[in-house]
Amino acid sequence: MGNITITIESSSVEGKSSCPVDTSFWKNLWEQYTAEFTELIIHCWMEEQEVVDELGARAVNVINEGLMKVFTINLSEDNRLFFCNYSIDPRGGLKWFTMFFHVNGDERLEIGHYGSEITLYNVDKEKATEFSALFPGSSISNFHDDYEE
Repeated sequence: MGNITITIESSSVEGKSSCPVDTSFWKNLWEQYTAEFTELIIHCWMEEQEVVDELGARAVNVINEGLMKVFTINLSEDNRLFFCNYSIDPRGGLKWFTMFFHVNGDERLEIGHYGSEITLYNVDKEKATEFSALFPGSSISNFHDDYEE
């Protein structure tokens, strides 16, 4: 087993240093790879007041961590629909800086830099290849076996 990291071609837009140029993968990623996840932890910059307010209504826990707000959200059916359909920022990329998906406390999927870097944990090479097919052709994928040195 190992991990696959996908790096999607990115650019910068006002207020975001890195976000994917193409977010066409989002709905398929959400529908195909998040069903087993029960909890989502999102890191937002405190200055992003609109998204901070949006998440505050869904969170079961919110903490301040330096310049970030950290939201813990249970993935109820309502929350799943929200994240599947309303995560793309009209300015570019995802609305949130980093998202961590958990099952029973174990992190299984990380989406960073507003969606431009995505890591799926605990997969074999076959599943990693399937996963990488979701993303635009210009994306770079790297599989790392847990036993590599």
